[in-house]
Amino acid sequence: MKGTREEIINIANTLIRSVGYNAFSYTDISKKLDIKNAAIHYHFPSKADLGVEVIKKNLDAFLRITDSWKELGYKQQLTEYITMHNGIIKKRLTCVVGSLSPSFDTLPPSMQKELHNLIETIISWLSDLLRKGRENGELSFNETPEEKAYTIHSALLSALLMNKVLQNNVYQSVQNSLLKI
Repeated sequence: MKGTREEIINIANTLIRSVGYNAFSYTDISKKLDIKNAAIHYHFPSKADLGVEVIKKNLDAFLRITDSWKELGYKQQLTEYITMHNGIIKKRLTCVVGSLSPSFDTLPPSMQKELHNLIETIISWLSDLLRKGRENGELSFNETPEEKAYTIHSALLSALLMNKVLQNNVYQSVQNSLLKI
């Protein structure tokens, strides 16, 4: 049954990143897996439970990938972060933060809490990276590390969303600009 549970989470993750949390139902997932809605409810009694697991999956993925970068220099880690979503552009997906943030006020409180935690984790990691990179001379910027982290993260989120609509190279343009620090 763990396989089915993971498949449900993976499909929900893709649906959230393509159409948004409020635009899909358990029926969308059950059709893709050729199972009954009851099978989904067995693993996730509520859609909020599923949403929380999707956010946690994304947090775990972020922690794993950033951990795999820890032997790299600070500039290279920043480059990896800035380019980490390149693979989703052609699929017309956004990151989970970009997908869920616009509907934050309509999300169940449990999902709001997990999304807040995910964003805080990302900003904390990025701020720390920027601080250390500036201290050792690999990175140069005038803002505080937190301000720069907010700017970088916000620019990437916005570029992912605009790229989904415009289907042009706006994401690549923003990346190129950010990589100049």
